[in-house]
Amino acid sequence: MSPRERRRALVVVRHGPASERGWLALRTALALGLGGYEVTVLLRGAAAAFGAQGLSAQEWLDGDAGADLDGLVGELAADVVVTRAGGLRLRPGVRLAGPEEAGALHHGVAVVVAS
Repeated sequence: MSPRERRRALVVVRHGPASERGWLALRTALALGLGGYEVTVLLRGAAAAFGAQGLSAQEWLDGDAGADLDGLVGELAADVVVTRAGGLRLRPGVRLAGPEEAGALHHGVAVVVAS
């Protein structure tokens, strides 16, 4: 691997804003990005709510998952994907992927983390 190539990491987040597990997975994605990985975050099931525009979970998480997600997208250029939006209005930088695309996200990935 050349010094310019970045290893890819996939973080699969299954737990939504009602649980700290989802937020910790977002923090793990941030750490991987800061560590030099090219990060893809897959928000599945209840975790899709993290991708919703205007969601704030600060009151019960004691942290700002939305700011973490914005940092992933804006500062680390992470690819943030949801598999089902269920009518949610997605925040900027979060995109909807079909089942085939979501299933192919793991190809060529050096690190996979799932919450």
